[in-house]
Amino acid sequence: MDVVEELKRGLIGSKKFVPFWYKFDETGCNYYNENIQHNEYYYLHKSEKQLISENVLDLMNTVTQPFLLADLGCGTAEKTKYFIDEYLTKESTLTYMPVDICRDSVETTSRTLSETYAKRLTIDGIVGDYHTVIPKVLNYPGQKLIVWLSGLFNLPYSEQIALLSLTSQRLNDNDRLLVTFDITQEKETIENAYIDPSGFLAKVNLNVLHRLNKEMGANFDVSQYKYEDGLNMKVEFEKGEKLQLSEEGGTSYKYTENQLNILFERSNLKIVKLWKNKHCAMVLLKTS
Repeated sequence: MDVVEELKRGLIGSKKFVPFWYKFDETGCNYYNENIQHNEYYYLHKSEKQLISENVLDLMNTVTQPFLLADLGCGTAEKTKYFIDEYLTKESTLTYMPVDICRDSVETTSRTLSETYAKRLTIDGIVGDYHTVIPKVLNYPGQKLIVWLSGLFNLPYSEQIALLSLTSQRLNDNDRLLVTFDITQEKETIENAYIDPSGFLAKVNLNVLHRLNKEMGANFDVSQYKYEDGLNMKVEFEKGEKLQLSEEGGTSYKYTENQLNILFERSNLKIVKLWKNKHCAMVLLKTS
């Protein structure tokens, strides 16, 4: 992926945006981890952890072992450790593939898990965007369980279908894809999570502007929302014009079960099993 070209693409349209993933350099990843741990309004992380911990045994009994465990958007692998721990109750070793666009996340997570599990865990990390890394993961020999936790539903809908379709085309018959989705429907709960009165999420989003200044030679005055120069281009903003910090204005999709079924049908995927609580759905999928 050409980072400069992707940034330029977002800044030349009528609705200017910076890609969602650009938030997540080392600083942005640290801010995001702080947000999910300490933001009392951010409901999904806690609900997702609870759902995984309560159903990980059932999941492992559903999936044929042994397998390679690939972790798309690994972050700190806090939730993925539930799968690793349960797997290692029956198998002596596991090959784990942490995948993230943030190099620091892959390196730090690999080092931490290596210290925790020692020789029981073989780690083969990959850094890159999803379009690049998914084919690499699926070209890896042997049976695979690919987990994708709290990441897919933050992308534009067309991108969700494109990435799920890319995955389904390359899944072998015994490979499985496990994806979590936000199924919250309460308006006030959602608004509090993303408006975030505590201010943790604002640090994640504003890191985009600081990163543009640092890496692209921009001169972004955060208080005035004025982008003067950078990327060898000049972008002028009208008074009051917004810079969206993600495609489609930063949409984070909240699904119903029926909407999930439509998403999977369009992506040529079939549900093997679904678990859910009030806020989160965890879906095990195979190619159709």
